[in-house]
Amino acid sequence: MIPKRISNITLSLLLLTIISVSIACANSSEEETIISQEALVAETTVEIKEEMIAFKETINQTIDVISEAGNPVEIIDSLGRSVSFNTPPTAIASISPSATEMLYAAGGEAILRDRASLYPEEVLRLPNIGSSYDPSIEGILELNPDLVIIEALTQARFVEILSAANLNVMAVKAENIEDIKMNIRNIGTILGTNEVAEKNISYMETRLNDAMTENPGSVLFLISDREQNLYAATSKSYTGLIADLTGLTNAANELVESGPYPGFALMSVESILIANPDFIVTITPAPEPAPRLSQSLMMIPPFAGLKAIKNNAILEGNKDIFLQSPGPRIVEAVESLVNHIAGSK
Repeated sequence: MIPKRISNITLSLLLLTIISVSIACANSSEEETIISQEALVAETTVEIKEEMIAFKETINQTIDVISEAGNPVEIIDSLGRSVSFNTPPTAIASISPSATEMLYAAGGEAILRDRASLYPEEVLRLPNIGSSYDPSIEGILELNPDLVIIEALTQARFVEILSAANLNVMAVKAENIEDIKMNIRNIGTILGTNEVAEKNISYMETRLNDAMTENPGSVLFLISDREQNLYAATSKSYTGLIADLTGLTNAANELVESGPYPGFALMSVESILIANPDFIVTITPAPEPAPRLSQSLMMIPPFAGLKAIKNNAILEGNKDIFLQSPGPRIVEAVESLVNHIAGSK
């Protein structure tokens, strides 16, 4: 039997042990709770900060959109005129092939076209307001576009007429490759389609770089009038620009512009024989079944001795891309000539 005194001591020690363990457990539990609460607070704080950052970014983006919408977009067109818009135009009249093709290259669409605008294919479904040289002003006014795009060199006279009817007018031109890129970029700025415009400009540049030939040969671009006079494209013409982009020497570079075709110079049979180009590109404005100029040249006896004819290096150029539709499809004209050169070797 255990003595009572020892039993009491044992019980006391046991009680103290239980109390100590309870206190220790309580302290440990309290510490864990505090640590858990601190971790939760820290995690919540991070989440709140992230939400605040995201909310701030959303607010900033909204402010930017509102700011852009409130500020007019302004460009300088090919006639040196300032053209500005508070909001992107949605009803656009395009009354020249150059204007139409630049508009679509910039990511836009037209509501009407001139008769010579044939590309891209979807424009053929648009109302036709006649020749680009004499379009129906009434037809344009009837559709009340919020932008009319014209060609600067041949249609500048329409600016005053259309502006008097409170229509916004933008002029474009394609005298060189920089003109083409600048106007596609300007239209993209006005429409808010900059990404599409830049993508198409980059695509043009890549194709032109790939098409450039190191062939040291010379070329003549020839066209004929009703009297069968022959005219060659000078370096100042859009057609002559194709030679530069191809890497060939234009045999008519030094000629002075003359005759009915802008940028072309009258060239006699004798001067063509003296030039004796390595390649000839002919352009026939008249639709078939009118004879092609490339065929007609073969029937001129002195020309039989030309290098281009002896080497079967004469190309009948597509009149749209070589003459009538200056613009983004100059790439196709360059590629066509380069392929012709490759096939003539």
